[in-house]
Amino acid sequence: MKKRHTYLFMILFILLTYILGITTYAFSAVDYSFMRTNSDNISKEPVKPGNRILIVVPHPDDETIGMGGGIYNWLKQGKKIKVVIMTNGDGFRKAVIENLKVQNPVSSDYIKLGKMRQNESIEALKELGLSPKDVIFLGYGDGTLSYLWWANWESSKPRNAANGYAYSPYSNSYVKHTGYAGENVLANLTQIIKDYDPTDIFYPDPDDMHPDHWATSNFVRLAVEKSNCKATLYSFLVHHYQWPVPLLYVPETGLYPPLSLETSGTKWHINPLDNATVRIKHKAMLKYKSQYKVMAGFLDSFIRKNELFGTYDDRYYLVGKDIKPNFTQRGPLPYAVIQSGVNDNPLLRIEGSDDISAVGLASDGNNYYFALQMRGNANKDTSYFLNALILYKDGKMGRLRINIKDFKAEEIMDSKDSIDVGNISAGHYKNRIWFTVPANKIGSPTKIFLNAETYFIEKRIDKTAWRMVMPQYGP
Repeated sequence: MKKRHTYLFMILFILLTYILGITTYAFSAVDYSFMRTNSDNISKEPVKPGNRILIVVPHPDDETIGMGGGIYNWLKQGKKIKVVIMTNGDGFRKAVIENLKVQNPVSSDYIKLGKMRQNESIEALKELGLSPKDVIFLGYGDGTLSYLWWANWESSKPRNAANGYAYSPYSNSYVKHTGYAGENVLANLTQIIKDYDPTDIFYPDPDDMHPDHWATSNFVRLAVEKSNCKATLYSFLVHHYQWPVPLLYVPETGLYPPLSLETSGTKWHINPLDNATVRIKHKAMLKYKSQYKVMAGFLDSFIRKNELFGTYDDRYYLVGKDIKPNFTQRGPLPYAVIQSGVNDNPLLRIEGSDDISAVGLASDGNNYYFALQMRGNANKDTSYFLNALILYKDGKMGRLRINIKDFKAEEIMDSKDSIDVGNISAGHYKNRIWFTVPANKIGSPTKIFLNAETYFIEKRIDKTAWRMVMPQYGP
């Protein structure tokens, strides 16, 4: 009898501890939400898009996760909406196993999942009021988009996907049998934007941590430049470290940006949803049955009383003969064009040598100066990368990829568009590293699209968002 009482006591203790933990988590999350409403970077003005909205997402379900309530409300207001889905989400091995009940999936199983997920998006969007004719499937490989953005850019170097193909095997793709290459993605998106002529574009936030999401963000941003589109751009966030908060179904709670993005320069807009719209969004979300089998809690955590969209001010780098960078001076990084959150990644080392906080860029007319600042002192064991697309007035594009390892800079010529900049001088001081490129190698670009990354033992540890910056000429 005594053992039984002890056993019951232990069960009760564990149960109470679990309930207390869940309650504490929920209340702390609600406190976090209340705290975030007072941020200077959060606007409570509702988003008011124009009459032709284009939504571009990486996978079937992201359109409802990010803006299902918005889609429903905007359609009711008589606005036109077109949804572009980059991949069919067919590379999710766990979802294949759970939905098709196979232990060792083969190519045809991944294709079945892709078709299943296409249908789920169509049904969910119907629930929100959107016709299937306004949904475009590009058909690119799930999990490939970050590779297509750089390593597999050229159509002569297509990427093999988890579905077993290096081209789209789906008959309803925007371009049938399109090869899995970045220049094809850019061509598709540029043509869609030109044809549709949107007033507003919603696309993944550049700080999203999922490779397919940040790559989609980059492709959209570049396609906007290539098409000379003047649409208003709104980003939406789906994947970020320890976010959303809480990972629970709490529709009465707000959705607010991660604290680590407080300094990223994003202006966040709260788009409120009434109770009826929240219910409609949830009903639409439940159409993604294949995903509810593997990530129900995550999907439900986006059923909130608001949706969240980001905007960015134009960014500039200074060009002038008076530019004299001193990257050893104390204080903020001189000529910073990118601010990046810190302590936002479980892979980061404690000392912060691989945690990028800012990227700088300026030119004195003779040289371009690039700089990276970390949370902690730079070290020899970390590889620091600066990536840039150089955009010119004639529509041409150059690529720059610089690796600094052991405090020595080396250019990686990995594309037909790579710019040969010759020997590169580099420097370092405490938590900063920098390098110089002769101006005559880069020329006079109209814009530069750039980001920075850190690697340790050939594994990427941290990356900044990609940002488009324009020259600002001074004395």
